[in-house]
Amino acid sequence: MKTNQYSILFFALLFSFCITESFAQKTTVQIFPEVKRQIIQSIGGNYCQANYSEHASDAIGNETLREFRPNHVRVALPMRIRIPSTRDQDYRGKNFTSQPLVIEVLEELKRMKNEFGVKNFTISVWDVPDEFIVEPSKKAQRIIKPEAYDEVIQMLTDFFVKAKNEYGVEVDQFSFNESDGGYQIIFSPEATIAFIKKAGHQFEKAGLKTKFLLADTAQTKGTVEFATQIMADPTIRKYIGPLCFHSWWSEDMPDNEFERVAGLGKAWNKEVWCSELGFDAMSWKIKDMNKNWDYALRFAKISHRMLKFAQVEVSLYWTWQNNYEIMSSDLKIKYPSYYMTRHQVDFLNTGTQIVNSISSNPEVLSIAAIRPDGSKIVQLINMKKEAVTVEVSGFDSQTIDATVTTTANNWETLKNVSKSENGKAELLLKAESVNTFVFN
Repeated sequence: MKTNQYSILFFALLFSFCITESFAQKTTVQIFPEVKRQIIQSIGGNYCQANYSEHASDAIGNETLREFRPNHVRVALPMRIRIPSTRDQDYRGKNFTSQPLVIEVLEELKRMKNEFGVKNFTISVWDVPDEFIVEPSKKAQRIIKPEAYDEVIQMLTDFFVKAKNEYGVEVDQFSFNESDGGYQIIFSPEATIAFIKKAGHQFEKAGLKTKFLLADTAQTKGTVEFATQIMADPTIRKYIGPLCFHSWWSEDMPDNEFERVAGLGKAWNKEVWCSELGFDAMSWKIKDMNKNWDYALRFAKISHRMLKFAQVEVSLYWTWQNNYEIMSSDLKIKYPSYYMTRHQVDFLNTGTQIVNSISSNPEVLSIAAIRPDGSKIVQLINMKKEAVTVEVSGFDSQTIDATVTTTANNWETLKNVSKSENGKAELLLKAESVNTFVFN
C-alpha cells in the first residue's frame, strides 16, 4: 500500500514539474524600430582633476582621451586654488587667469580639441574664494554673497574669453557643480536665476556663446522640481542650455523618476544630459570598490537606466581620470568598469538612434539601437545569477556577433552566435553578464 502511495506521489510531483516547465514564461525582448527615442550625441567623460589635485591632466586622462576620443567633455575650473599658502587675494580678479593651475586647464582644453578632436566643452566650478562667501568657515552649503556676483562673473568671463582668443577653445556650457545640494557651493532657484541674469548678459556682451546647464543637480531626485523653478523666469531662458543631472544615489529609484526627467526635457525642447554618470558618490570611502565586479555591474545598470528611461543624449562618465578610475594609474590594469564603459563607447556612441524595446524579464535589461552605418544593436544585461536564453524579435539578421563581459572574462568577442529565423533570434546570456549583439 505504501509503495503505491509513494508511486502516486512521485508521478504527481513529476507531472507538476512538467506542467510548471511547460508554462514557464520564456524571456523575450521585443524591439519596435519604428518607435524612436533619443539620438546619442556623445558618450563622454569628466576631466576634473584640477579640482582635486595640483594638476589638470594625468596618465589615465591621457589614455581615455586617446582610446575613447570623446566628443563632449566636462572639465573642472578651480576658482578656489587649493595650493598651500596661496591666499584668495593673490588670484582674484585679473590675477586669476595667470595662475599656473588655471593655465594648465587652458592648455588641456586646447590639447583636447587639437589632439583628440573634442568638440563640446563644459566647464564646472566646485568652489570660490572665501572672500566671496557669506560664512567662509563653512565647508559645505557655502553661499556666494550677492554683492560678489559681479567679481565672480568677471573672473569666469576673463577665463572664457582667454580660452577663446588665446587657446582657440569656446566653452559651450557652464555650471556650478551640484549647486542644489550644496556640497560646496549652494544656490536656491531664486539665487540661480539672479546669477544667470547677470552672467548671461555679461557672457553675451563679451561675445561668448556659453550657456548654463539647466540644473546640473546632484542626483535624479529633485531635478524636475529644481529645473522647473529656474525655467519659471522667461528672461533667462535664452541663456539656458541642456537639462542636466547627476545619477548618484539613484539605484533604488523607480523608472518613472528617470522618465520624468526625459519628459521635462521634451517639454522644454532640451537635450537631456547626465554630466556625472555613477551610482554611489561615496564609493571612494570603500577601498578599491571601483576595481571589483560588483561595482562594474552596478555601473552598467545605472548607465542602462540613463539611456533607457531618462533618454540621456550625452553621458559624461565619472571619471575618465584618476578619480573613481577605470584603470590603474600605471595603465597596466583595466578594471571591469573600463569594459562596461567600452560597451557604451564602442557600440552606442555619437549618432546612434535608440529605439523602443521591451523585456519580459525585469532582470534582463534591454537597449535597442540603430547606428549611423545601419547596423543594429541589442544590448542585454543579465542581472540573474544563472544563464538565460532570450528570444529577440524586431531586428532581422543572418549574422549576429556578440561582445560579452562577465566576471570570468572582461571582453569576449564572438562571431556568428545566432541568426534570425522567422523574425526571431535566440541569444544566450551568461550569468551576470553585459552583452552587446550586433545585427549585421
